Parts: sequence; C-alpha cells; structure tokens
Amino acid sequence: MNKIKLILIIAYLLGLSSCSINPGKTEDISIADVVEFSASIESLLSDPVFLRNEVRKINASKPSIQRIINGADAFWKKGNLEESSKELERALRISRNESAVFLRLAQIRSEQGLRLESGGFAARGLMINGISSWERFLLRVYTLDK
Repeated sequence: MNKIKLILIIAYLLGLSSCSINPGKTEDISIADVVEFSASIESLLSDPVFLRNEVRKINASKPSIQRIINGADAFWKKGNLEESSKELERALRISRNESAVFLRLAQIRSEQGLRLESGGFAARGLMINGISSWERFLLRVYTLDK
C-alpha cells in the first residue's frame, strides 16, 4: 500500500515538474531527491492533522454552500462529527458539484473509521469537472487502500 502511495506521489510530482520545465535551464535532480521529496509529502499526507487542515482550506464556489460548510466546520472543530456530517449532507442535497463538501465528508468518514464510505465520497468528488489539481490530489488520498 505504501509503495502504491509512493508511486502515485512520484508520478504526480513528475507530471507537475514536466509542466514547468524551462528548456534554457537545466538542473541536476537525482532520483534520490525526488524520492526524498515524495517521502516528505507522503508523511505530511499521512499526518491526520495536516490533512484535516488542508481539507478545511478548500472553499465552496457557491456562497450558500460555503455558509453550510462553515457551520459544519464549527461542529467538526468541536468534535461533533455527526452534526457536521448532517450539515454537509444537506449541502450535498443542494449542490452535487462542490468538491469542498466531498473532501470534508471523506475526511470525516475517515476519522470515524468508515474507510469505504470515505473512499466513496472521494470517488464521487473526483467526478466533478474543473476541480483544482490540489483538490484532486487530496481526494485521491482517500481512495487509496489504507
């Protein structure tokens, strides 16, 4: 499982680096540097506090959904995962195209130990068109077997 995560992270990083290569400038980047960097990202993403904080930074595009998310986040911060989930599920009934809602539900289900549900919400979030690379990357964290 960790090897799969490492391979996905390396592939993602290599994809990002290939987009930003400057043909007039060459740098010596070794495989060891890439492995070290990807290992640091893997350790950050396996840190539940870091991951939770990154998920909370993602905002909804619609103000009405963002207000619901703010309320859900307040319950979440108090440790009331059930009420937070109810609020987020209400947001889903209003709009099914908000990656911020799917990310939060994936994280909360993960914290509740419901890995299958967490992966399901993440997979549904990945089907949304136009989400950022970072949102897509965070959603993929929940789809990996843990």
